[in-house]
Amino acid sequence: MPAEWSAIGAGLFCPVAVSPAPDRVVLLARTAAGELVRRERSPDGGWGNARLLGVPTARSAGGGMDVPVDWQLAACGGGSGGSGAESIEVVARSPDGDLLHMRQLGGGRPRFECLGAPAAVSGGRAIPVGIASPPAVCRGGGGRLDIFAVGQSGELLHAVRSGGEWAPFDALGAPDGASPLEAVAACGCGPSSIAVFRRGSAGDLLLKWWDGAAWSRYASLGSPQVPDPSYPAVLAPAPLTGPPAACSWGPARLDVFARGSFGDLVHACWDGADWSSFESLGLPVSAGQAVPLSGYVSACSAGEGVCDVLAGAVDGRLYHAVWSRDA
Repeated sequence: MPAEWSAIGAGLFCPVAVSPAPDRVVLLARTAAGELVRRERSPDGGWGNARLLGVPTARSAGGGMDVPVDWQLAACGGGSGGSGAESIEVVARSPDGDLLHMRQLGGGRPRFECLGAPAAVSGGRAIPVGIASPPAVCRGGGGRLDIFAVGQSGELLHAVRSGGEWAPFDALGAPDGASPLEAVAACGCGPSSIAVFRRGSAGDLLLKWWDGAAWSRYASLGSPQVPDPSYPAVLAPAPLTGPPAACSWGPARLDVFARGSFGDLVHACWDGADWSSFESLGLPVSAGQAVPLSGYVSACSAGEGVCDVLAGAVDGRLYHAVWSRDA
């Protein structure tokens, strides 16, 4: 069933949707000048005023200078910031491939800390090689924070913060032919499981699963099926045209969204036992015309049975849709 889209702003790029608490959705996005913007959706569905937070920066690993922050960010709800204030855990990449992290409380100046970069050992020395893609972040079991990014050779890299301490990166392997530059999506599911999604070389959706004890191999969940142009009675695969976004509204539920081959939003879900086939949720409509999506798709869930999706479109506007299991 097509989603109902609404335009919530123009000139905003690289949207990030995050739910820091039930029934609350926060949008983080960038302006054309690179400034970080924060908007919040109220429980009645309306969006509050945009708050300009400034251009994000990070202190370099050596502490001597500020470094810029790549445009695409990722975020997850961080619970209480220690003083009762709700916080959001935000991660990013520096132009040199360092992993950056920030805990945002309410809406202060966006200042990241530099966590360094994964390294390769050569001649007994650790040589930083950096991450190649924007990172993804999610909450794992026991309150830990799990961060994922793609390394220079296409392998999936994973770092964990538990008890306030960051563990070294570990490598989780690479599927054949996947792009090392494209972002992955990560989502916690239940008390101890994590799903990591990325786009495969054929435009299919790939899944890697943590069951609380071990990581699975990559598995392909396929791609949307559309009538073959030369023989409409036969369905043919239609590759995804952008990286996936994922969220979970229950301990046995995963929802994945991505941009389809027609610029539409496509969706697949896991109900705790099986994966659904892909469905198209349609395109935004402006002045009576369908507007294809462009750039990143972002999704979060602020309550059971509901997912909020944000995506930019070719008309330069940012659009919001609510997917509901009852729709």
